[in-house]
Amino acid sequence: SMKILPVTASKEEIRELVIAWNELLAQEKYTEALEMFLLDEKNELDWTPELLESAVYTYGVPGYTREEAEREFGSADYKVTSILENPDKDKIIESIDISSDYGWMGKNDIAVIHYDNVPLNGEMSDLTARFFVRKINDDEITLAFIDLHVM
Repeated sequence: SMKILPVTASKEEIRELVIAWNELLAQEKYTEALEMFLLDEKNELDWTPELLESAVYTYGVPGYTREEAEREFGSADYKVTSILENPDKDKIIESIDISSDYGWMGKNDIAVIHYDNVPLNGEMSDLTARFFVRKINDDEITLAFIDLHVM
């Protein structure tokens, strides 16, 4: 179910949502991860649990089956792993960047999150997840998932 925070939430609390999202991916709970937040409607892709999973195992090229990715890239065994169990935990959490100087935010968006270094197979990667921090009313915010890709 959708995760909602008060509009007064701190950056730490917002980061906690991203961490929780990562931990669901680490458990391969793609449906639950997508259900945590809104989907940004301007997305190029209509994100589904299958697409999200394929963005992970291909290292950021969603839309391939595992078999196609094996043939195309030689490997399709990437998996998101836990931030909380990662030796670089603090560095990963610090790299969840929340900023609000982007011209492409929608009128209800108050910030953009760039979460670089999504841990794959236990190591920091170049995979980046992007979200908007979006007001759903005057008092509450949630995140809107943009994409998961290599910048």
